[in-house]
Amino acid sequence: MTMLILELALVVLLLIACAMGFVLNRRLHQLRRDQTNLLQSIETFDAATRRAETTLAAIKARGDTLDGALGRTVSRANFLMDELSVMVSAGDKIADRIEHVMADVRSVGRPVGRGLSADQGGGHG
Repeated sequence: MTMLILELALVVLLLIACAMGFVLNRRLHQLRRDQTNLLQSIETFDAATRRAETTLAAIKARGDTLDGALGRTVSRANFLMDELSVMVSAGDKIADRIEHVMADVRSVGRPVGRGLSADQGGGHG
């Protein structure tokens, strides 16, 4: 009878070991599947990272190109602004000279010794 109890205990322990082996097998299978999914995710992430690096390099190159073009445009605009300022200054001087000449012409054209009345066109108001 002791042998029978011992054999039953051994059978129970073997059944428990088989059940644990089955559970362990399922978990290992799930782990392998998850590992495959993780590797696929890593590969996808790696490809996305490479595309992002390529895109960032292209954006940087384009930015450098545009920066150079913008710098040249700003330099040209500053040059033209300075040139226009010189032209405006020269125009102001010419306008002042014309104004003085016109004032001289007006003063020469007035009769000497007679005052002009408002109805003769000499007055301003």
